[in-house]
Amino acid sequence: MKQLFDGVYLMEGQVGVRPLCLPVFRGDYGVLLLDTGCAAHVDGLILPGFAELGIKSEDLRFVVNTHPDSDHVGGNAAIKRWSPQALLCCGDADRKMVDDPAELFRMRYDAYRRYGVFYPEQVANNIRRDLGKAQPVDLTFRGGERIRLSADWELEVLSLPGHSKGHLGVLDHQHRALFGSDAIQGSVYLDVTGQPALCPTYLYPETYLQTCQFIEHLDLETYVGCHWPIKNGQQIAEFCQETRAFVERAERLLKSTGITDLREACLKLGPQLGHWPEPTHFELAYALAGHLGLQ
Repeated sequence: MKQLFDGVYLMEGQVGVRPLCLPVFRGDYGVLLLDTGCAAHVDGLILPGFAELGIKSEDLRFVVNTHPDSDHVGGNAAIKRWSPQALLCCGDADRKMVDDPAELFRMRYDAYRRYGVFYPEQVANNIRRDLGKAQPVDLTFRGGERIRLSADWELEVLSLPGHSKGHLGVLDHQHRALFGSDAIQGSVYLDVTGQPALCPTYLYPETYLQTCQFIEHLDLETYVGCHWPIKNGQQIAEFCQETRAFVERAERLLKSTGITDLREACLKLGPQLGHWPEPTHFELAYALAGHLGLQ
């Protein structure tokens, strides 16, 4: 548990070998939790964190899913069991997948099977486990909404598409801080020891770059992603530039090689785009499918 600002805390855990950061905002009017991790994170990370802060089930007002991935929505059902009155929220464009783990798996994790890219059965079963049980969403956002947590403190919900169509972030004007989850991803996800673990997994290059530009021009002092070290000041612009450079490089490599087959693109361009473990090259399917117009 790390206190970032007055009333703002970061619950720090892991998803596999990568770091996981779940922000908690505590005001006079109640608590907002940003993302619920994987199914196991509720008992393993979130509820112990709430206990440490003295947060009771009746204090939780909002649970906001930034986007439909197992490590961001997997704990939804368990959190709603613990705090039934809390409003479960997500981006309007992502509601179908957040509502239904089976639909999320089909549309996101198994989307490239027809191109010869898919997870081994054991890995697929682990993803299904991490997605947890179905839990209908109560409220959806499109960006621009404001949530008041105290008389003098409100958070603005931002639309940050690219990693998903309805990806959300939370802007804390009072602290000049954006909590952007996976909205921008630099050039690599690092593991907890600082070694390359995963490639960027944006889906829609054009809107992803627009989101990058939008973040770059916000009046920010702090940027908090879900799997990266906190960025402050000039580091935010540098992370945006790193994000943009990766997308542009992937586009150039695809055009220069003339590769149009997704599986071949993952295998041949993976070693040129990053130094993550070899099996990770197939995770490039998310980004490269967008570049190839297969989304």
